[in-house]
Amino acid sequence: MRRLLDSATRGVQQVYPDLEEIVRVDVDLDGGTLMLTAVGAAGTRWFTHDGQGLLERFPESDPKLPLSAHLGASGEWRVLSYRPGRRVVVAAQRGEPVVLKGHRRSRSSRAAAKQGLAERAMQRGAFRVPRLLRHDGEHEALVFERLTGKEVELERASVPLYRRLGEELAVFQRDGAAELETFTPVDELGVLELWRRKVERAELAPPAGWPEAHARLVEFLPRLPATQFGLAHRDLHDRQVHLVGGQVALFDFDLLCRADVALDPGNLVAHLCWRAHQGLHGADESSARELESALLAGLGREGEPGFETRLAFYSASALLRLALVYRLRPRWSARVTELVARAGAVLDDLAPTG
Repeated sequence: MRRLLDSATRGVQQVYPDLEEIVRVDVDLDGGTLMLTAVGAAGTRWFTHDGQGLLERFPESDPKLPLSAHLGASGEWRVLSYRPGRRVVVAAQRGEPVVLKGHRRSRSSRAAAKQGLAERAMQRGAFRVPRLLRHDGEHEALVFERLTGKEVELERASVPLYRRLGEELAVFQRDGAAELETFTPVDELGVLELWRRKVERAELAPPAGWPEAHARLVEFLPRLPATQFGLAHRDLHDRQVHLVGGQVALFDFDLLCRADVALDPGNLVAHLCWRAHQGLHGADESSARELESALLAGLGREGEPGFETRLAFYSASALLRLALVYRLRPRWSARVTELVARAGAVLDDLAPTG
């Protein structure tokens, strides 16, 4: 598969020499297919690669996504994101200002129900979320209002916004949402195992030090303080955080669940650390620390028994997961040992309380 990964990368560059970077690589564990997203002057292109070779994929002709046939090639839609065979998100170029998110068959109803819970939390004082205008069951699509705003940069100027995000995340978490599935620390370790298998399927070695750090995380699990459940986004990272009309807004609630209230902030803290290492979106070591402090101050859980220990557990796990995710991305593959080292430092500080 390593040869397959190299072949896929070379193939993309040969087909589109002006594509500057492969920004996402995923692995279908069932079929061993690579899924690649590349960007450059030609825009964004999507590919799959398996034993049969490289195949360019198009959002408007994906047989697994009912919305694709509806989109066609009319040019009335701008693709915001696309994962071949899994999901497509597009914005209308004319007419009603909406965003459509197309799912695989029989998946949109569940996504609509989760969106309803997110909007309920917004009405209680949590962050802004795009409102669901309608559920298009025929095309397995959710139709959202289109919010006009921008991603929050990771500079010191964003510290007040991150404090507000923490305050509104605390409101969001107070919804017990008993109807949702529960995500436990064991499930968190299961996500790490999934990504480890993807990296191995690609015949890449785990980052140096990763197995040892992972073993330490697993060994700590029996001593982890009891979970404090609340509503969880479960994919909370810095590029999900937007500023819309002076309000903090979050997107993409497909993974909404009940989980430890330390999970979302732990994931976001790990991403801030990584952005500082990458030097992206205005982040540096100092601004990342200030944004983390503001987020946690707004969240207001510093006095909660066991919270800091659980936060460290989920931060370390997210860092180890990011090390695997970016191991598959050519630009960053050689630098993921920084993530492993940071995870090790967090694990050094783990000490159960309460």
